[in-house]
Amino acid sequence: MKITTSSANIHSFGGLNFISSEFEQLKLPKLITSHLGRRSSLATYEYSDIIKNIWMILFSGGDCAEDIQTNLKSELSSVLNMKICSADTLLRLQKELCLAKEIHLGKQNTRNEFSKNNILNRLNLSILILTKQLKSNQDYTLDFDNQFIAYEKYDAKKGYKMMRGYFPGIAAIGKNIVYLENRNGNSNVKYKQEETLETIYEMLNSNGIKIKRSRMDCGSFTKKVIKTAEKNSEFFYIRAHVNGNVS
Repeated sequence: MKITTSSANIHSFGGLNFISSEFEQLKLPKLITSHLGRRSSLATYEYSDIIKNIWMILFSGGDCAEDIQTNLKSELSSVLNMKICSADTLLRLQKELCLAKEIHLGKQNTRNEFSKNNILNRLNLSILILTKQLKSNQDYTLDFDNQFIAYEKYDAKKGYKMMRGYFPGIAAIGKNIVYLENRNGNSNVKYKQEETLETIYEMLNSNGIKIKRSRMDCGSFTKKVIKTAEKNSEFFYIRAHVNGNVS
């Protein structure tokens, strides 16, 4: 270990330099561009710059885009290979990556609003593979569940917990989220869930990720979901509804 005495200013988040260096060495900008495309030659920032800015905010303990200007700008300005953008730019480019929500009407004209972005889901999966958090030709256990998140956003709907919010479907392997699909708070988790699972299994299989076991809560206890899980994994565990026919 070499100790150097320096009169330079010391920043709280000097460890971000290691993250920035790893970001570049792994060639994440190239991977991100391959999935999201390149912006105009006149643009100051690429999508990889935006993702890197967002990551740095989160790694520094921030929780919103405005933190990059109000709380963290002086700290992030010392990070090597870092192009800091404004909060407005962050939000504008995030909006560029958004897709229109899907609206499906149920049997009783129930309005189910889905938000899917498989471009970002595939990018997330590619990053997990590139960073060796997931490896091909290994057996994995897939967990899937819908988790109600209370929110007071303008388009949030009241869910079964009698609160307004969203009801995203989340697939995970260990601690790694491998798929995310948002639903509004009033959407039935069983509605078209087998289609969501087919998308997840296809995405994983196309990247060489083998699912040996699938685990789901009682929100997945339908005939269509059971057939889908049986087709795409060796074993599956789905909690049954408690009723008179289940001891």
